[in-house]
Amino acid sequence: MTILFPLSNPARLAGAVLLTSLALSLAGCGTMPVTGPLSPQITKEAGTEAPPFLLVPVSRVTLTALAHAMPEGLSPLATPAPPPAVSIHVGDMVSVTLWEFGSGLLGPVNTATQTQPGLVGAQSATVPTQTVDQSGNIIVPFAGEIHAAGRTTHQVQQAIIAALRGKANQTQALVQVVQSTDNAVTVSGDVNHPGRFALMSSGTHLLDAISLAGGTTGKARDMLIQLTRGGVVRQVRLADVQANPSENIFLTPDDLVTLDQEPQTLVVLGATNKNQEVPFGKSRVTLTEALGNGGGLSDQLADPFGVYVLRYEKRDVAKALRTAPLPDYFEANEMIPVVYQINLKTADGMLMAQSFVMRDRDLVYVADSPSVQVGKLAKLFDVVTSVFKSRSTATYTY
Repeated sequence: MTILFPLSNPARLAGAVLLTSLALSLAGCGTMPVTGPLSPQITKEAGTEAPPFLLVPVSRVTLTALAHAMPEGLSPLATPAPPPAVSIHVGDMVSVTLWEFGSGLLGPVNTATQTQPGLVGAQSATVPTQTVDQSGNIIVPFAGEIHAAGRTTHQVQQAIIAALRGKANQTQALVQVVQSTDNAVTVSGDVNHPGRFALMSSGTHLLDAISLAGGTTGKARDMLIQLTRGGVVRQVRLADVQANPSENIFLTPDDLVTLDQEPQTLVVLGATNKNQEVPFGKSRVTLTEALGNGGGLSDQLADPFGVYVLRYEKRDVAKALRTAPLPDYFEANEMIPVVYQINLKTADGMLMAQSFVMRDRDLVYVADSPSVQVGKLAKLFDVVTSVFKSRSTATYTY
């Protein structure tokens, strides 16, 4: 038997289903699938009595504060002048070259081999390289034992000249440290010839030491330099040292310079066309470039007002970004979580995004537009309506 129900019964049923579904959907709107928190949710969380982060709308003032608060590199360790002349130590290898005017201890003068006018009538001899012994002495022919440990090369030269006075004619001496055990720095990591290198008497800059180690094995933009001096450890990008002379500091004895190939990356999440980790590709990247490398904002999902950059800032930088004092519980932390908000709905906002400089390990997040949620409800309405239409003409057979 086939029975056709009256229209009123399925209509009431479908209407009940529709109302119930929409009510549940509206009540649970916040639990609908989204790529992350919506802008109103982030603003609400930042406005609580004890917010877990600082929300900072990006403005011209913000960009200026960030430009003046670049991460500290090596410049705090810099000395205004080259370190004092380093002294010779036990175990150092030194060479001694002697000059004498006229015939004497060094033998007869051979004028036929002298091509420089200033050296006519002078002759030279080089003492084989030797190691400063445990007593701190070296041996110079006719001068005997010369104490070297604890003295600079200039002081040892003067001691040799004094010891040869009356034995040679107008003697001159040059003392050079060929290899040092204490007056040296160690360069290791991703360099072509890692090792320990003696400091030059005129001072050795950081880039000089890297050059002595044969240069890096990778691109400068990917190289992270770590300088360990005593109990202080600092890091800086090689590209920043090359671009900023104040970072190319003088090294001091026993400095440890380590180079690691660590490409800079950032992560792009949310309503973009690509959610992925993005390499910088160059030493400096702006927010605009980061979004472009992430495939740009999704036309169907993105809220241009809700573009965020999440990072940790030093406490002093966080203070400079606010007119109000930091919450008390932040004062105890050295690093403060900061969420920067950029409004890409305006041309000025896009210009500021082009000036916002990214840092290694930044997180870029683009929120879904609130209208996306309304669209999801509209689709649900269409589904329920189609059910209503199908049930209006339903027939049942038994």
